[in-house]
Amino acid sequence: MKKIQYSVYKRETGNAGGKAKNDAYDILLNIGYMPSYVPSNKRTIRIIQQILSLQKLNEKVLLVIQYPAISSKIMSLLLKQIEKVKCKSVALIHDLPSIQGMGGEIQFEIEELNHFDYLIVHNTKMEGYLFDCGYKGKIVVLELFDYLHDIERNVTETPYSGTISVAGNLDKAPYICDLEKVGRYKFNLYGINKTLDLSNLSNVDYKGCLPSDEIPYLLDADYGLVWDGDSVDTCSGVYGKYLLYNNPHKLSLYIAAGKPVIVWSNSAVADFVLKNKIGIAVDSLIDLNQIDLFDNYKELKQNALKIKQKISSGYFLKTAIEKIEKEIAKK
Repeated sequence: MKKIQYSVYKRETGNAGGKAKNDAYDILLNIGYMPSYVPSNKRTIRIIQQILSLQKLNEKVLLVIQYPAISSKIMSLLLKQIEKVKCKSVALIHDLPSIQGMGGEIQFEIEELNHFDYLIVHNTKMEGYLFDCGYKGKIVVLELFDYLHDIERNVTETPYSGTISVAGNLDKAPYICDLEKVGRYKFNLYGINKTLDLSNLSNVDYKGCLPSDEIPYLLDADYGLVWDGDSVDTCSGVYGKYLLYNNPHKLSLYIAAGKPVIVWSNSAVADFVLKNKIGIAVDSLIDLNQIDLFDNYKELKQNALKIKQKISSGYFLKTAIEKIEKEIAKK
């Protein structure tokens, strides 16, 4: 069976989304999934390339597409071609815009996803949600996004100081403006910030926006924080509630940097974090005022380093694809 991946136009976005898709592209390429076309730097030419590439699909092809990644019009053409030629198809889910706060309806997404034989989803919570919403195909759980990086390159190591890093699009995290309520700890912030006024926060230091391929080595903190939304009391609002189903790519970033993590106890990633003993889960960030993060720190860090080894080589996506290939081979 010929293995093809729907091409990704690789670029630095200043946030996790670009890195996640670029890494998935490289991992798939490494295990034999050739790109459907070589994207031009010119958008008009890329659109033509996308349309022409559909002719490569046939019943002997196994196609992997990163979802969402293409325009609705091109997606419509692709789905019709998949149905016409009856190739095997896999959608690697990066986000579900309908619950991410990007607009759209989940039923429209389900209609699209039902054209794919397999989905690779973030976690069991997302798996259950999609089945409940009407997805009828087969699902493989990824567990964790890989984060390709040089495992031999040193990361920033400083004596323990009780510092917590916050990385990502900070504009989506207004809770940051209340971090003084977590006065026991200091916070180092990394990422896009166009709207938040941090000038009056005595325990917050903004470190700027670093390239996604460099930040794992430069992240200066003892822990990484996976939190979103409007409040330090709980993960609220659209972005906060998305954590009920989503595996934020920043979790993988922190692990690549060799840092244990702090997550919301109700988040979908809490199960993975606690099972692998790579961090702690809290109901509220205010709870951190009563928690000594140095307790078990060395053990948590060592466990994070074990997972770091896996994500540096694409272990999780390779494992998910291998499960699908084996199942298809049995038929």
